[in-house]
Amino acid sequence: MDDCNIMEEEYYTEGFYKYDSGDLLFAGKAVFNKNFTLLKEQKDSYSYPVDGWSWFDTLQQACDAFNLDINDYTKEEEEPHVI
Repeated sequence: MDDCNIMEEEYYTEGFYKYDSGDLLFAGKAVFNKNFTLLKEQKDSYSYPVDGWSWFDTLQQACDAFNLDINDYTKEEEEPHVI
């Protein structure tokens, strides 16, 4: 996984999502990396994707964009990884 610090927040909401090596990653408020920072307050100013990260208003939008089955992420044991 990449070298990012991510501010955690509840799943299945608006936020930054990234599909990486079979894992759906989620950051609700911000993503910090040595090469970039993504902030919720500035989400409309970025040209996505940024290192694989994109902003989505719902989990469904993220799953559609990454060609994933939302049912794989709505079961308790299969939640997106918040890191």
